[in-house]
Amino acid sequence: MKPPMEKKVPATKSRENRRSRCPACPNLVAGTFFALGMTAVLAAGIGAAPAVLRCDFRGVPGEPGWETGPAGEHPFAGEVAASPADGHGFTIRAGSLLGPSFPVTALQMYRVSFEARAPHGGHWAVTFLDKAGNEIVSDVYDTIDPSDDWRPRGGIVRAHADATHARIRFQTNYNLSAPEPVSIRDLAVVEASLMEAADWGDAVAAQCRLLHFEPAADRWQRLPKTMGRLGEGGQLRIVMLGDSICNDTANSVFEAALARHYPRTRIEVVPSIRGATGCWWFKDSGRVREYVLDRKPDLLIITGISHHFDAEAIRAVIRQVKEGCGCEILVMTGAITPEDYMKRQHLKGKPDRVAEAMAEMEQFTPRLRRICHDEGAEFFDSRAAWDDWMLRSQTPFEYLARDQIHANRRGKEMAGRFLVRYLAPKDVP
Repeated sequence: MKPPMEKKVPATKSRENRRSRCPACPNLVAGTFFALGMTAVLAAGIGAAPAVLRCDFRGVPGEPGWETGPAGEHPFAGEVAASPADGHGFTIRAGSLLGPSFPVTALQMYRVSFEARAPHGGHWAVTFLDKAGNEIVSDVYDTIDPSDDWRPRGGIVRAHADATHARIRFQTNYNLSAPEPVSIRDLAVVEASLMEAADWGDAVAAQCRLLHFEPAADRWQRLPKTMGRLGEGGQLRIVMLGDSICNDTANSVFEAALARHYPRTRIEVVPSIRGATGCWWFKDSGRVREYVLDRKPDLLIITGISHHFDAEAIRAVIRQVKEGCGCEILVMTGAITPEDYMKRQHLKGKPDRVAEAMAEMEQFTPRLRRICHDEGAEFFDSRAAWDDWMLRSQTPFEYLARDQIHANRRGKEMAGRFLVRYLAPKDVP
């Protein structure tokens, strides 16, 4: 099995081609602090919006639209459970449970809430479907944190710009060598406002240590139109190009926090994602048109960890974008995934050219900085900012991760906070 960074996926994918195949990482057991924190997260901004999906799991999986399936190598096993103490719920002992599709409005925020009992943790996800019924690559995955009793779980997600419908997935913890049960009850999906999303993000961020990051005072030199639009009002469409780490950053719903600084501007965030893929792939065969130009960005953000340390490929994409439209470009080094893991994977890909691979890794960031300067793109070393915060805060990676590569909601939110801080007014402390 190839490591996740090397796995290629098409623009749409089947339900079986999931990140449940990611390899194991250490399991994080959350304590009382987190349980209380999640209650606050789900309480943040709760309104009276009608549910677009609701299920008490009395008849699942026999109810219409619910499907069972494997998770990795484990076939489904589970049952409806009812007792006077717990009420109705559903226990997944192995595999995954996929809910019925429900209609969504493109770019609308939705709050997903449910209760879970999962002594060894688990995972949940929202997948989006386009008008043809194809599953969109840009999904939203998160952990179900461990608990021996029923605890509120869930979060806020943004419907993809191409989505007409969505589905909810629950599954056992794919980081374990053998599946352990996850029990679910009282699922509801409701529309959420931008303010509710911002409050939810604050509550998630409050579970992490203080963010230490002071962006460069001379930033924005290559973003005059973007910053002008943010300050003056109107609409700003941000397309984010990259891999699953780019997707995780986008799924922080950072535009909700950014809107507090720029309330007159409607900020749209459109992830344009291909798993385990960087500009070495996007630069060829007219792919820039499909993944960038056709999405009509005002600002393109290029980020992720799958560029194979190929700075020239990023230059090629920058040039194609500039030739094709008048959008501004912000290039960010990839964060979240531990740098040691990224480098080891790069070396594995070049076993007979270790010296060359080492040089590529060492020179990547300074080369990329020069390329952005030469090509008129903004450069933000988010990798350095992330690593500095991780060191200063002494936050264990497992607390921010859903596996050894990808972020959970805490990791996503912190990654998004760096971007918000970079784009926020310079007089904001």
